[in-house]
Amino acid sequence: MLKSDSINRIVGRGLPAWLWVVVAAGCLPAQNLPAAPAAPEARVNAAYTAWQFAPEEGWHMAGAGPLGAAKLEGKKWELDFTQGATWIALRPPDRCLLGTVDKIRLRVRGAAKGHPVQLRLHTHFMTFHKVLGEFAGEGEQELVVEAPPGPGWEWSGGENDGKLHGPLRVAEIRVEAGRAKDRCTLECISLLAEVHCPPAKRFVLVAGAREREGKTGFEASLRGLGDTAAKGTLKWLARDWDGRELGAGQQEVTVPPRAEPATVWIPAPAAPGRKFIETEFRWELPGQETAPAQACWLAAPEPHGDAQLLPESPFGMGIYLGRFGGEDRERVAQAAQAAGVKWSREDVSWARLEPRKGEYDWTFTDGLLDCARRHGITIYPIIMGWPGWTQAYTAAGVEDYARFLKVMVARYKKELKYWEIWNEPNIFFWQGPRELYATLLTKSHAAIKEVDPEAQVLGLSTAGIDYQFISQMLALKTPFDILTIHPYRQTLVDREFIADLKKVSDLVRLPSGARRPVWLTEMGWATFTPHNTLKQDFQPNSLRTQATLIARSYLCSIVSGVEPRTFWYDFRNDGEDPLYFEHNMGIVYRDFRPKPAGQAYATLTRLLKGKALGAPINLGNPVFAHRFVNLRSGEQTIAVWNPAADGKVTVPMEGEFITVWNAMGETRPLVLLSDAGKSPARLEIELKQGAPVYITSTLRPVK
Repeated sequence: MLKSDSINRIVGRGLPAWLWVVVAAGCLPAQNLPAAPAAPEARVNAAYTAWQFAPEEGWHMAGAGPLGAAKLEGKKWELDFTQGATWIALRPPDRCLLGTVDKIRLRVRGAAKGHPVQLRLHTHFMTFHKVLGEFAGEGEQELVVEAPPGPGWEWSGGENDGKLHGPLRVAEIRVEAGRAKDRCTLECISLLAEVHCPPAKRFVLVAGAREREGKTGFEASLRGLGDTAAKGTLKWLARDWDGRELGAGQQEVTVPPRAEPATVWIPAPAAPGRKFIETEFRWELPGQETAPAQACWLAAPEPHGDAQLLPESPFGMGIYLGRFGGEDRERVAQAAQAAGVKWSREDVSWARLEPRKGEYDWTFTDGLLDCARRHGITIYPIIMGWPGWTQAYTAAGVEDYARFLKVMVARYKKELKYWEIWNEPNIFFWQGPRELYATLLTKSHAAIKEVDPEAQVLGLSTAGIDYQFISQMLALKTPFDILTIHPYRQTLVDREFIADLKKVSDLVRLPSGARRPVWLTEMGWATFTPHNTLKQDFQPNSLRTQATLIARSYLCSIVSGVEPRTFWYDFRNDGEDPLYFEHNMGIVYRDFRPKPAGQAYATLTRLLKGKALGAPINLGNPVFAHRFVNLRSGEQTIAVWNPAADGKVTVPMEGEFITVWNAMGETRPLVLLSDAGKSPARLEIELKQGAPVYITSTLRPVK
């Protein structure tokens, strides 16, 4: 028999009176009751000023058409539509908004009557845009808009589906010419975000290595959503690469309301002889789940690269020199050379090189090739995109593409021997039928070979290892010399990864049975702080984890036997927002300081330079051990790693001048074991999970 409080709960669910009487009488099994409506998700509503238009925030102006006297001075924005500008915009640095955005308020002082105001917001690879209205009044005014997705928003790019793909970022505030061809002035006051978040996800913690008054240290910054300050404890722990504790501490911190930052700086602990110090910060406040943040100090790198072109090297990188210009490009190339990069994958815009049909401008590509050559970097171009004068995704457009390829290959055939046809045509980067991509690749292959029979055509360029797409292209008999894949994955399971590479290599064997090379032309993991509400396409990784992943992914690709070149995506961070994964794929920061992954890459390229893959060493599952040998000099490097656990292993050794290195390029003391009458000697080394260790020695040179 049901108790009265049970009946009350049933009535509270909105059941009709006759039904709760039946239930009370025991005539209706409890499992057949209609489900209670889901309780509303708990949330905290908050508002904060995302931008104040202060000069130090880095806003800049853009526009279409002649801008006349338009300019931005501090918060004062002068707009000039008298010379024919169709729109004038302000753009901030690319930065994520905290929380899930509900509403945006744009406040200005002044008037711009007759000029529609459009707001543009980025989510990953996609842009939302909407006209908010006009600043038609006088004095201080505000335009308010409900955040996307929702009514009235238009979108383009990326998935092109009108959904959020990660946090929102303000792209630009655009004022259109509209019906008035005049001048006007606005004083930009603020851009306010009204947001919500789960109660336990109010805070974001980021960290970085910073110098203060000539001293090296680590800085942690906390921001929180809400209208009141919050007091909690910030704890930190410093470690070396091998996990030994170097120092620890804690401090009470009060975080201001409305996303204002609270910053704490601590000096780096003394660590003589070390090249790496990691400090992890944790924010402790009851009821809060805040992701920890790591910052790393690295000793000044030791350049070891050279200017020799070495196209047989497996050590590629997505440097994307074409994304930079002038001194910036030169600095990127210098940093890549110093790290031992020997290849770069480069975007080539057909529209830039042939702006009008039959008219060519090679200035950009000539400069890019010259820069790469001087720094010992072999490049290959990805040819993609459609100029406005052709018919995109049509037979006529394909013919124009193939004709352009002939012209470009003829110009550069002495220097460029590898050509990739489009990027990731199995996803949204290709907007036409898949069969049309097969036609594009077939005609491109014929065009390239006609001009340069020695050239190699890279094809398919799949996001992930898309077996279905690859099989479809094979069934359509699309010709290509090298399969290119982008085998991104959330976690690296080394043996599965190697097996995947062998599997896809078997799939694309030539009819004769010969293997086609498989190149990994994009692969990588990002280091970023998780956004407090919205998930992103990539999972966050610590700086240490990214360093172990880059070393293991290159080692796995080499030992797989698929003749790879491997190109990490990418070399330099694309931006400075710690919350956006796309800004944090690089192995050096925007200011060219190496991340631990950059140090791990440089260590790997230095110790394997000039060496060919030799025989593996069986140390038992799950340990990997592989020899790399220079047959002429007798130099040997053994790479050893255990992706599953910490532990010690014993490696049989031969040769002299033995040195043990960790992934940061630090040498370690030797522990040689010897048993009477046994040869070769044995070396005991300690492994940390996922972190390769290298053993170098000199063997007797081969005559």
